Amino acid sequence: MSRFLKISMAIVGSFILSATAFAQSTIEEVIVTAQRTEQSLQSVPIAVSAFTAEALEERQIEVSSDLQLQVPGITFSASTFSGGGGFSIRGITNFATAASADAGVEIHMNGMPLGTTSANEVGFLDMERIEVLRGPQGTLFGRNSTGGVINLITARPDLDAFQGTTKIQYGSDGEKLVNAMFNVPLSDTLGARFAFRNFEKDGITKNLYSKGSSDFDNRNNYQWRASFKWEATDDLSLTLIHEAYDEESNRQQISGSYCETGSSLVQGCLIGGKRVFQSPHPMSNASTIPALAGGALGFYFPNIKNGGTETTRYQAIPAAGWGLVDSGTVPQDFFEANVWKSPLHDVQESTSQLILENDFDQGTLTVALNNKKRQFYRDLGSNSDEAIAARLNPALFGAAGLPMGYSNEIITPDCKVDEFKAGVFCGAQGMIVNPATGAAAFNYPVSGDASYSTNHSRTTEVKFVSDMDGMFNFLIGAIDITNNTSTGYNVYASGISLNGYNLPGTIASSYRSGYSAMIACAGLGVGGLGGICDAGTVAKGKRLMATAGKIAVANSYPLTAVPAVAMDMVARIDGTYTEFFNNDTADYALDAQAIFTEFYFDVADNHKLTVGLRYNEDRKSVRARATFYEIPLISNWTAAAAGTCGWDGTKFGSVVGTNAAPTGINEACQSTAAATKGQALTVGQNIGLAPVPITGAAGTGAMPLIETLDPYNDDYTAVGYDPVKNFSATTGRLVWDWQATDDVLMFVSYAKGFKGGGFNPAFNPSEFPNTPFAFDSTDVDAFEIGVKAAVPEIGLVANASIYYNDFTNFHVGAIRNQTAINEGIPLENMGAELELYLTPPSVPGLSFNMAFSYQDSELGAFKNINPTDIGGHLRGDAASSKWHLAKNVQNATHVLIDRDAAGLTFAKALEVQLETAGKDAAGTQQAIGALIQDGNELAYALACTEDSEALNPGLGVFGCDVGGKGSKLETSDLAKFLPWELSTPATAYGTKADVCYMIGLMPIAGTDYDGKAGANTCLPQLAGGTAGIAPAETLVYSPQDVFADLTIPVLGAQRVKIAGPDGTLLPSLAVIGSGITAQTGGVCQLFNAMVQHADTVTNTNELSYAAGATCANTATGAGQFVTDGIQADVTGNKMPFADMTLSLGIAYTAQAGNLEVTPRLDYYYRSDSFNTIYNVEATKTPAWDEINFSLDIVPTDADWNIRFWVQNLTDERNITGTGYTSDSQSFTLTAFVREPRSFGMSFGIGF
Repeated sequence: MSRFLKISMAIVGSFILSATAFAQSTIEEVIVTAQRTEQSLQSVPIAVSAFTAEALEERQIEVSSDLQLQVPGITFSASTFSGGGGFSIRGITNFATAASADAGVEIHMNGMPLGTTSANEVGFLDMERIEVLRGPQGTLFGRNSTGGVINLITARPDLDAFQGTTKIQYGSDGEKLVNAMFNVPLSDTLGARFAFRNFEKDGITKNLYSKGSSDFDNRNNYQWRASFKWEATDDLSLTLIHEAYDEESNRQQISGSYCETGSSLVQGCLIGGKRVFQSPHPMSNASTIPALAGGALGFYFPNIKNGGTETTRYQAIPAAGWGLVDSGTVPQDFFEANVWKSPLHDVQESTSQLILENDFDQGTLTVALNNKKRQFYRDLGSNSDEAIAARLNPALFGAAGLPMGYSNEIITPDCKVDEFKAGVFCGAQGMIVNPATGAAAFNYPVSGDASYSTNHSRTTEVKFVSDMDGMFNFLIGAIDITNNTSTGYNVYASGISLNGYNLPGTIASSYRSGYSAMIACAGLGVGGLGGICDAGTVAKGKRLMATAGKIAVANSYPLTAVPAVAMDMVARIDGTYTEFFNNDTADYALDAQAIFTEFYFDVADNHKLTVGLRYNEDRKSVRARATFYEIPLISNWTAAAAGTCGWDGTKFGSVVGTNAAPTGINEACQSTAAATKGQALTVGQNIGLAPVPITGAAGTGAMPLIETLDPYNDDYTAVGYDPVKNFSATTGRLVWDWQATDDVLMFVSYAKGFKGGGFNPAFNPSEFPNTPFAFDSTDVDAFEIGVKAAVPEIGLVANASIYYNDFTNFHVGAIRNQTAINEGIPLENMGAELELYLTPPSVPGLSFNMAFSYQDSELGAFKNINPTDIGGHLRGDAASSKWHLAKNVQNATHVLIDRDAAGLTFAKALEVQLETAGKDAAGTQQAIGALIQDGNELAYALACTEDSEALNPGLGVFGCDVGGKGSKLETSDLAKFLPWELSTPATAYGTKADVCYMIGLMPIAGTDYDGKAGANTCLPQLAGGTAGIAPAETLVYSPQDVFADLTIPVLGAQRVKIAGPDGTLLPSLAVIGSGITAQTGGVCQLFNAMVQHADTVTNTNELSYAAGATCANTATGAGQFVTDGIQADVTGNKMPFADMTLSLGIAYTAQAGNLEVTPRLDYYYRSDSFNTIYNVEATKTPAWDEINFSLDIVPTDADWNIRFWVQNLTDERNITGTGYTSDSQSFTLTAFVREPRSFGMSFGIGF
């Protein structure tokens, strides 16, 4: 049935039933506290919806997500389980991503702000009512209410009667709910009320992995509340409330991936593709061992050239090498998954309130205290029998095995990050060993994606409200809020854990370059090396030199040897700590104070003026750090290398030069074997044993290059920034309301709202210059016109409003210098709302309700890089054709590389690799000489002598510095473009990139460059590939033809075209320098060599730097060859919220003997919406609707009741929100979905 037909039938049917209604009726009055004192809903000049306990029951409003089905202009998406809820009112919510960011919609309990709370999880227990205030409520409800307020009013003890209720509910998916309430008058002045709720439900997500837990996405929680009220005198009362919530379940954070599997490492999720439920490309997080992991476990290659379909994957086939085989089971529904382990969801929350009220002749004084604590842990574990078996497979990972995966100290207390015990160094107690081979892997609780937080907030409020009688009344108050929050986020980076004890040579080389420069900066100070040495680099260099000094003293080396010892340490880099991303906010502290007042003037008959003011002051501070690839690890030289490498008091074979003036790393101390090329000749890290900071030799062969992790706030303090900031503002409101008749109220209002700013995540300013550490406050000017009308003759209540909001500095996430930060943009939003409630007296028992909202918005002038399309390829920008989209293998982020420069440089590197493959030293030298004569700049950089203009007698090549400039390359540097996969960016939303693979070119023992050891679909057949039909064709792009001289069996010497303008593909993965190596490391090192040696070979290229240009981005401009992205203009775009929502409800109570039977039908509709501020049509969240039904049976002569109910009657998959993961997780489009159809019955009894 179409949505139009559903809506039409619901509206027409409802009005047919009520069209004849016309008679005198009494409309039930609803009391609210929207103005912080009890008033009739229809007399309050604020857009507010209120639901009594009876209405909550009738409309099946049981959890936060249900509110959106009944209130205009409100949406809810469980987009986070870290607290704060996912409410949006009138399109306003929190888009900032920081621990110090505040909500846009504040949740209150009995008028007291809760801050971080379990709104996603907690059910509504024993409520007196729930109020939803729409629009800024900054005067009376304070900070963070720029969108509105949800006020939960709990039921309080009744001193007049003993009473209670119990309800038992059973439903589909094993649902069991027990609700109980007991109200006990203890004396004439003292009463108690107890409420309890226990909810259990089997997992609604089917796990397709046969060995995984079937108890997936279940519910298992309980909640209780104890309330005591003491009426000390007729005027003085004291209320004490304590509420607790506990959940330990396998609740799923998201409902699934709304994502078609992409075709490349870069395009892990196909943006704008088919709306399916596949997993992203598993190599898309830039794993450093993609072929090994893929070979062991299998992975999708859905758009492979020269073979392959949507359902193929690439996998190692026993006794047959590599090949394409049928894929495994792929989820086909949001509520299906194929995971190794169920998620863990653990929450404990408690709230205590003390409310003292004293009535005076002139008004009421209220003193309220709120104390709230919350602990939260969520984890997506990742472990399986298959994974463990793969790790123990010596054919794949050698005798040592592969200890992939990490734990954390929440689930494994010994895994302490600061003690160098995290990740693969967590501890030997978790090891399992293959007795046949000795291979070892971990079997302790394995974490995959963990979030955790603790929160403690304390609030004190004092207010006095006059008696609201007479021509002038007022309210005055003050509030103090203290909040302390600790949060953490750990996510495993697939393949990176291998770097913990076996760092690939390409990445090790990048670290050597960076830390060598740090040593220099330690001596030169800030401003050294042409301005490269900043405060952070100098500080880290001094920490490294301090460690070297301890080693020198412990071994009685002369102090003049300290620089040499430091360089020796850098030469031994063979691992990294940590091998996962650890974002740790040890403490976010908030101290907020405000004073507020409102004055109410009866200026004329039926006219009232309200004037309110509030002064807010927030003081925020943070202690945070983000650790990812932060500390290089070192170990001892191997016995074979120790004779020439390492300091022994007289020499240091790891360094070229003199003891007093080390100048570089000796390539002789690095492996030249294909499988380990560029790695230090060290003993390597020890699995399960923590790297130990030392003062002498690395006795166990494992220590960190710098003895401690970066201190908290190190990135802030390194540049003199103090992460303590005050945010203050004066807000208020001005309202004119006119009581036109006894039943009609009209009002016009202006309000000013405020939401404090905060701190951007800590980052290294040397790597990300010109990036702000803090974001400013949000301010809003809000205008509203409303009418509240009742027509008692027909039993109708109608409330309507139109509004306009003008935001300054509305918080959104932005990308600056490859860093996700928060910034403020201008925003205007406007809309209209209508609520109707009809109980026609001519049809006793009939009731009808409707809520409708329409909203529009417009973003002000703002440009930002779209993180899912940094080059503008998908949106068709003309400039995108200049850039190739790749992933930085060191941190899995996207980067743009000049297409022509990348094509020519990679082709020249490929030429060297092909022509030297499999040759001995003499043959390699001969091939290098021939390449130089053929005009290969990279071959020259490999052969020339560093820091010299002298002739290389073996090759007849001059020094690298001929002409006063030049770069020296090592063989491992050629792998700065990784050849495993080549791709070209898709050029429209919903399309796939073309890809090819050169697995045979991977540096794995036993392989060669002939393509026999692995798939090679990029190169022509004469080069060992399968590209094209004719042997001469290649898929590799270069702006000019590049040939390789190869010796082919039977055919002999052949000149083979390996790249050219007809090719289209370039490497998906590249190494990008950062910080002090941004312009000289990674692919920039290759570009520099191409530019600097163009005039030293017989054949020049077209690469050159423009005047004043740099290779990569700087604080003042974009790089010529490498850049973070091209900004997209979002000016005039809409906010990512639905334009229209509509809810309809109809109920009819019929008498059947002594039974009242009430069927009720509710319908909700939400229009489609953009899912980001970039307004991509192809990725819109679709419109959805939901139908709910209930049937209540209540006897007229007893206190029991029975209810039958169905939610989501038509079993729709209704997406309440979507969100992209980061580029390191392939921009998977996650979906947050209302639950599928559920049904059941409940039995309740009152006494």
